[in-house]
Amino acid sequence: VRLTEDVIILIMSTMARRLAAATAGRAFVLPVTTPHRATVLRALSTVADKEGATIAGSPAISPKKIESPEVREAVKAWTDGIIEIGEVFTAGGDYRAKAMEVIESNYAFSHELGPGNKLLFKPTKASEHPFRSEYDEFVSYFVGDGKYSEDQGFALAPWSKIRFDMYGVFITDASATVSGNYWFTNANDGSETKVEYSFQFVRVANPPGKLKIVLHHSSLPFAP
Repeated sequence: VRLTEDVIILIMSTMARRLAAATAGRAFVLPVTTPHRATVLRALSTVADKEGATIAGSPAISPKKIESPEVREAVKAWTDGIIEIGEVFTAGGDYRAKAMEVIESNYAFSHELGPGNKLLFKPTKASEHPFRSEYDEFVSYFVGDGKYSEDQGFALAPWSKIRFDMYGVFITDASATVSGNYWFTNANDGSETKVEYSFQFVRVANPPGKLKIVLHHSSLPFAP
């Protein structure tokens, strides 16, 4: 049987209903280790919306308040991840696998957030598909795997250094939002590109205490 996304959704929908009944509607964990990882994760998001299930941890979002130093650490983790993807690419390694690791570590997708919630991403270099939410759209943007022809692989520049500032942080009981600038240094010619960013983070329950991005807006400065 060909493992299509529709087949995966059908199987997982059945599992979601049975597990939700068995656990009195509590959230449950579905580990994903498969060569069809991108398809499965996209299907998980569909199932989460369709069945009203939160497939990640219990509960999906931790009530523990986020502190400002944690926000800086989370932004730094993202910049480090982008550099690491480029380093693996330059070394001739499996940069796509590294990108998947970085994406999954830093972003919270729908299957982690629960029904009705969608990860929001506005990439810097995207015009035909300027808004992204699906897992394979993120992989396409960062490593240019062919999902969209406009994606050339942002992390494959590669970048040798990314420095950033934080214009301001807005923290509520459930999330933290930060805006500022980051500067990307090209590893090939040393040129620097300034980009404006906004991140919104939530603290997820799985893994415990981890801050993940639920909104990411990135754009080049206005040039009159």
